Parts: sequence; C-alpha cells; structure tokens
Amino acid sequence: MIGLSRGLPVLLLLAVMAAVAYTGRHFIVATDVTAFLPGGSDPLVTTITHHMADSELSRTMVLMVSAADSADTVEASRAFEQALRNQSAVAEGLSFLDGGPTTGSERAIYELYHPRRLAFVADSAAQTRPLLIDAALRKSAKTLKSRLSQPMSPLLSRLAGSDPLLTVTQLFDRLQTSEGRSLKVSEGRFVTADGKWAVLFLGTKARAFDSTAQAPVVEAIDRAFDQANRKFAGELTLEQSSIQRVAVRTEAAIKRDIQRVSILSTVSLLVVLLSLFRSLRLAALAAVPIGTGVLFGLTSCLLAYGRVHGVTLAFGASLIGVAIDYVIHLYCHHAVAPNGSPRATLSVIAPSLFTGAVTTLAGFIALAFAGFPGLQEVSLFASAGIVAALLATYLWLPALLPRVMADVPLRSALVDALMALVARLRQRRNLSRGLLVLASLFAAVGLPQVRLKTDLLHMAQVDKGLAAEDARVRDRVARFDQTRFIVALGANDEAALQHNDRLADALQQAVNAGELGGFRNVATLLPSAARQQAVAKAVRSQLGDGSHVLQAFEAEGFRREAFTAFLQDLKKPQPAPLTYDNLMDSPLAAAVRSFHVALGDQVAFVTFVHDVKDEQALSARLASISGVTFIDQGKQLRETYQAYQTKTAELIALGLLAVFSLLVARYRNARSVIAAFGPALLAAMVTVSGLHFLGHPLDLISLTALLMVVSMGVDYGVFLVDADEQGPEHARAALLSVAMAALSTILGFGLLALSDHPMLAAIGTTAWIGVLSCLLLAPIALMLTSPKAPASTHRK
Repeated sequence: MIGLSRGLPVLLLLAVMAAVAYTGRHFIVATDVTAFLPGGSDPLVTTITHHMADSELSRTMVLMVSAADSADTVEASRAFEQALRNQSAVAEGLSFLDGGPTTGSERAIYELYHPRRLAFVADSAAQTRPLLIDAALRKSAKTLKSRLSQPMSPLLSRLAGSDPLLTVTQLFDRLQTSEGRSLKVSEGRFVTADGKWAVLFLGTKARAFDSTAQAPVVEAIDRAFDQANRKFAGELTLEQSSIQRVAVRTEAAIKRDIQRVSILSTVSLLVVLLSLFRSLRLAALAAVPIGTGVLFGLTSCLLAYGRVHGVTLAFGASLIGVAIDYVIHLYCHHAVAPNGSPRATLSVIAPSLFTGAVTTLAGFIALAFAGFPGLQEVSLFASAGIVAALLATYLWLPALLPRVMADVPLRSALVDALMALVARLRQRRNLSRGLLVLASLFAAVGLPQVRLKTDLLHMAQVDKGLAAEDARVRDRVARFDQTRFIVALGANDEAALQHNDRLADALQQAVNAGELGGFRNVATLLPSAARQQAVAKAVRSQLGDGSHVLQAFEAEGFRREAFTAFLQDLKKPQPAPLTYDNLMDSPLAAAVRSFHVALGDQVAFVTFVHDVKDEQALSARLASISGVTFIDQGKQLRETYQAYQTKTAELIALGLLAVFSLLVARYRNARSVIAAFGPALLAAMVTVSGLHFLGHPLDLISLTALLMVVSMGVDYGVFLVDADEQGPEHARAALLSVAMAALSTILGFGLLALSDHPMLAAIGTTAWIGVLSCLLLAPIALMLTSPKAPASTHRK
C-alpha cells in the first residue's frame, strides 16, 4: 500500500504528460451550433439536418461586388475572381468559384439535352397532349418566328431546324433560374436584376462551420478584394453572405472572451492569494490543480468527440472557479487550523473535500443522461476536470507546501471579521430568520413568473451588421427560406428522383392553389429516368411522323424543308435518359449539385420553398407522397429543445436527489443534512428569480450553470457543517475557505457575465447570483440549525 501511495503521484504525472502530448496534436475548437445542439426525436430528420449543415449549399459563399457603373462592375467581378484564384488559401480549399456561366455550358446543353429533347417537352406525360394540339403548335411556331426575328444567339440558330418547339432553348432559360437566383448574365458574368452588383459563388471543400479551415479563406477574400479595389481607385464595394464568416468571427469572439476572462480571473485570484498568504510559491502552486483539471477535461472531450466546443471550453476556462476551491480549502485550513504537516491537515479536511467533490460530480454526471450533445460534452469535461483537480490537490500539493504558513495580518483580520459576523447571527436568530424569509419570499415571487426559453436563437451570437448584410445579399440572389425544405429520399438517384417528380407536381399544385409562394426543385432540369421515358414515349405517340407539326409551322410562313433534321430525329431511337452523373461530369454541374445530398446508403434531392401560406394544406399534400419529408428546422429545433429542457430539468432534480441522498448517507443527521443542502437549494431558487427580474431567459445553459451553483453551494455547506462539529478553530478556517471559494468562483465563472456571447454571459450571470446567494445563506442556515453556543471570535 505504501508503494502504491508513493507511485500514484508519479502515475498522475505520466498521465498529465500523455494528455499534454495528445492535446497538443489534436486540439480543435468547434463553434457551430450544430455541434452543440440536440438531434431530435426523428432519426431521419436529424440525419438530414446534420447532412444539410455539411452540404454544398452551406459551404457556398455569395460574394457581391459593385462599382460606380455597371460596366465597371462586370470588370471588377473578373478582377476580383482572378485575385481570389491567386490567393493560395482560396485555391487550396476551393471546391468551385463561379462568377458567370461555366465555360462550355451552351455546348453542354446541346450535347446533353438536344438528343433527349423529346423527354423534356413537358414536365409529365399527361402535359404533353395540350402542348401538341394544333393550336399549341401554331403558338410555338409564332414564338419561334418572333425569336428568330431578334438578334439570334448561336444556340438558337443551331437548334431551330431540329427543335422547332424550342425545348432546348427553354431548358437554357430554365438553367438561368434553376438555382432560384434572381440574376441575369451580362458579358458572361452573373449580375443582379438591377445590374448594380456582380455576383460570385465560392464553394469550399471544408465544412462551413470548420472555422480553423475557413479562417484563412475568409482572410484571403478580404485580401483579394483589396487587390481588386486598388485597380479601381478604391471605388468598389464588397458584400458577402456566408456561414463561414459568421463561424470565424464567432470563434474569434469566444476566444477573446475566454482569454479576457481567464486573464482577469487569474490576475484577480493571484492578487487575492498574495494578499492573504504573502507567498508567490503558494500562488504558483494553485495553478497546478487548475491546469490539471482543465487539461484532463479538454483531453476527455478531444478523445470522445475529436474536438471541443467553444462553449465547453468556456466552462473549462472557468473550471478555475471549481478546481481552485480544493486548493483554497487546503491553504486556509493549513494556515488557520494546521494539524502539523500539510498532509496531516489534508487528512482532516479530506472527508469534506471528497464529499463536496462527489456531490458536484453527482450533479454533472446527471447531465450525461440528458441526451443533449452539448450538455453531455459539458458533463464529460466538468467530471473529468473535477476528478483530475482533486487528485492533483490530494497527491501533489501536500508535498509542495511549507510545513508552517506565515502569519498574515490581513488574513487574521478577515477571519476575525467573519467570526464576529457569525457570532452576531447566532445571537440574533430573528435576524437570520428574517433574512431566510426574505430570500424565500423573493424566490416565491419570482419563480411563478419564470418561463423556459423555447427557442435557440437567443443562444447564438449574431453580429447585427453581418446579419443585415447577409439578408441584403440573399434577397438580391434568392428569396428562399433555407431553414425550411423538403427532401425526396431514395436508395439511389433514380429512386429519389421518382419521388422528387411527384413532389414537384404537388408543389406546383400548391402554388396554383395559393398555398405556397414558390419552390426551387431540380425536376425542371433532371426528371427521373422513368419520367423522361414516359414523356418521350407520349410525345412520339402524339407527333407520329411529324406531319401535323410541319403543317402548323407552314401556316406561320416556315418552309417544310427547314425542319428536315426534326423529322429525321423522330425516326431515331430515344437515347438513354439523362442522369445526375451526366450533369455532374459536365459544365452544368453547378446547376444541380446544390440539390443533391448523400445520406450514407441513401440519396436525397432537396427542394427549397418560400412564402408558405398554408402549411397545414401543404403538409396534407405531401403526406400522400412516399419518400418525401418536409423539414422545418426552426420548428424542429424549438420542439426538440423544449423536450430536452424538460428532460434536463428532470435530470437536474434527480441529481439534486442524488446529492441529498449522499448527504444523508454521510451525516445520518437531519440537522447537518438540512444545513448542508437547504441553503444551496434556496440559493438556486433565488438565482432563478434573480435571472427573471434581470431579464435573462432561463434556458439549458442557465440550468447547467444552476446545477454548478447548487453543487458548489452544497460544498460550502459541507465544510461549514464539518467545521462546526470540529471546534472554533476549524470553524475559523472553514469560514475563510468558503468565503475565498465563493470569491474564486465569482472571479472564474462570474466574470463570464461580461462576455459578448449570450451563452457565456448566461453562465456568468447565473454563477455570480447563485454563488453570492450560497455564500450568504449557508452560514445563516448553519446558525439556525446549530444547537451550540456562539463560537469565540478570537483564536485560542
């Protein structure tokens, strides 16, 4: 046993070295909401939602550049694109960069669609007949005549004789709007409808929320624009819409907040430790358990998830507020009520330390069963960090501390003041009762008014300037709600496209019925093979040898021999249907790739909708179509979030029950259990009410921080109860250590209230209100439950 006890510090040191090596090689911070949010009750919807977060659509950045006049705007677009391509960070991470129609797109249209044009005459076989009756053919002839009287495009002049119905020409027109873009083409460049902005679409290989990979790209875009802008005498304007820029700025903001809070809390604690112990050695040693706790919490998350979320890291940076408590309790007891050596002093307070740690762990471990990814990550980080900090305190610090702590007048004066205050509370029990009644009334008034926040938007840090710019850009390009979409799912492309065909039919009916403003679907350019074959068969059946088509066109002044190629093609076999792979291997890939999402062993084609006017009627239409799922991400997240909140609140209640049970098992005494647990519970109620009156919503983040408050409040109660039973000198040490522990928590967690990020601010606000409440209520409860006479305010 002696050998084992001597070997444990060495084993912990080896574990620290391994953790440092692993963390140094694998440290990745995530800031995207998807990494910290719930999945949902429907596995299919959850899978689709997460894949959409990694899809090409989310990885596409929309860049807009504008000059003083439209001619310069087009040229600026070219200069900007070239500058972008010259940036190594862009080139290395570039999936595509489209500033205009892809070179060769007209030729690709001809090569892919012209041989198959009969399959694209109509959207379905049923629609072919109205398009091929004599009146409709005469109308087509008039349209062709009108188009030919205008300046002819090379494509139209080539196709007129073989495609009198203008099927391929209409497909080319569809291609210009196939992505729902409110754009036109000017001199080969994408420009907005008003011609004031040139538009570029930049797709990255890395996922949009991978801020580590995206940061160099975001910086390179700014450099490229500066280069282009210098060529135009600084007259250009750039506006962007991208998840990447938001992710990069969010991570930077979180890191700044964490760094600021870490520096402030470290400096403040250093000042406190130096003031009360007058020892640089002791101040430096305090960092050992803190660093060990943060290191092991971080390593645990990296091992489990491959990255650590920024919000979890904020908890980690503020774990200083918990981990340092163990150091403070040891320092204060060895300074005020030493038991000989530091190891002997530690053995006296060890039961209190371990009880406090176990109760804290019980609360955080309860979060692991919430099923909420973010809370599970926080639970893992906190649990691993607390255990590591406790072990570092227990195994390393006693051997590093001086045998005798120097007497510091300020510390003695503070202890005497605390003891005098406690003595007064014991003597004036009515005052203590009054304070408890006031706290209870405050909680009673506020609690009924508290409402759980049922959405997640308030948890995200949104730069108002970026949000407004993003909205302007997307409004100029496409007016589709990217949070609501419909997926057609199948085992392969063809199966998914068959579902998508029926979906497109239903959505068009919804538009006609006024239930939907519009939709964006790939069916116009890529119907299923089955539909292409059915349409081609129907067209051939109705056209026959094509004679009645020629009659209609002759009636409008066309010569029969001009359509010889058309008649010859009617006699040829129908070529194989167009496939998604055909388009992706061509210059037309940009038109369809954003619709396609691979979902493991299944495939989905996505349809985006806008202006849903009657969601109930639309849902009823879609219900009859197999393989189709309507996803409202906002609604899904709200419902899921609400369910998780309820479950988390229940788990927190179970965690509190576990803490209560541990205290009962430890003390087997009602007075001690009430004195240790009651103040923490009341402090939690006061905190919730305080958050309400300060205008802070109660959400999952607040609930998590509240659990920490209760756990630490129980720690304070445990130390005061144990010290009260051990005598006045231990009571003096406990009062000092509890006061300092509370101060350290406020300096650690509480300073997060200064953060710009809503989630970090929620943690900090909850922490400082709760810890202050615990610090005030714990001694009061002890005084009211203690049968003993007032303790002396002077040392023996």
